[in-house]
Amino acid sequence: MTPKRTGLTRSLPLAVASATVLAAFASPAAGTTKTVAATAPPMLAGAARCAANRAAGPITYLTGFGWQASVGILDPVAALAQGFYQQLCLNVHLKPGTGDPTSSSQLVAAGRATLGELGSASDAITAAAGGIPIEAVATYGNTTANTLLTMASVTNLRQLDGKTIGYKGAMPPLITAMLVKAGVNLKTVREVSVGYDPTVLPRGQVQGLTAYKSNEPLQLRDEGYHIREWDPGSFGLHGTFNVLDVNHAWAQAHPSALRDFLRATFHAFYWCQAHAPSCVRDAARYQAGYDVSQNLQRWRVESAEVTANLLPGHGVGFEDLSQWQPEYHLLLAYHLIAHPVDLAALIDPSYVDAIYRGRSLVWPG
Repeated sequence: MTPKRTGLTRSLPLAVASATVLAAFASPAAGTTKTVAATAPPMLAGAARCAANRAAGPITYLTGFGWQASVGILDPVAALAQGFYQQLCLNVHLKPGTGDPTSSSQLVAAGRATLGELGSASDAITAAAGGIPIEAVATYGNTTANTLLTMASVTNLRQLDGKTIGYKGAMPPLITAMLVKAGVNLKTVREVSVGYDPTVLPRGQVQGLTAYKSNEPLQLRDEGYHIREWDPGSFGLHGTFNVLDVNHAWAQAHPSALRDFLRATFHAFYWCQAHAPSCVRDAARYQAGYDVSQNLQRWRVESAEVTANLLPGHGVGFEDLSQWQPEYHLLLAYHLIAHPVDLAALIDPSYVDAIYRGRSLVWPG
């Protein structure tokens, strides 16, 4: 939904790229770890649980892209600022991500980050197909974050025959599938990689632009452009967004801490739905020149997408195979991964399942 996610990025094997990625993570350019919090809150965990959580040591959470007010970023920021992690005896540090899901998954697999945010199930599957160990413990969005933008004059996607479509990172498979379903002749379409400036569309440099629902459409409309959004969901195509990936060895050693990290994070999600301006102000403390108004819009769009598409009987973050399978089948169909993967081995819904009673989050547990 935002520049943080490249939609679908072809992953390199961990052995090929990890040295470069880990060096970047350790450098000042990668961003400063944030530990900003309110005054010490009262502890809500019992003595044994508190001891187990403290034994987990520092928990480093790598955001998807900087400090923008996306789900999976604003809620951890709020959980730290409001003291929710501290109330459960968790020592959490936030690190701003660069928007590259391959790098994030490599850092988590190598133990340089404890948890990281990936853009979608497609990102996680692609990383696994590239040889990176993935353990996805939560998926926020049971719908696609991707949209295709055109100018308002385009009323039928077949008008894109012979035209140019811009993408970031790689062409999202859900967008390709939507174009096929709409009858677009892909052999005549030119696909080009573009940067993060969405005005390439109204300037006519591209006639279609892949985007995230909570980002580029808001930017362009705020600037007065008349655009049209094409949602893959309207064509019967299903996707996901915001997957949390955890280091497997750490999760196995500290299951209580992982459950409580998720518990506090989702508690903050619901808190931010009721106190969005306060949460966005907390995030603004981390970045100079933070656009509070646009980030407030972003949070409201993304959080509404999450809560409007919860899996039946479950709360925010729960995931299952049926949720991931549509993207997996598209990745195979369009040859975007070299070989099949064991999808069931990539996800573990047990941690999220343990902190809910139906759709009700158990807080503080």
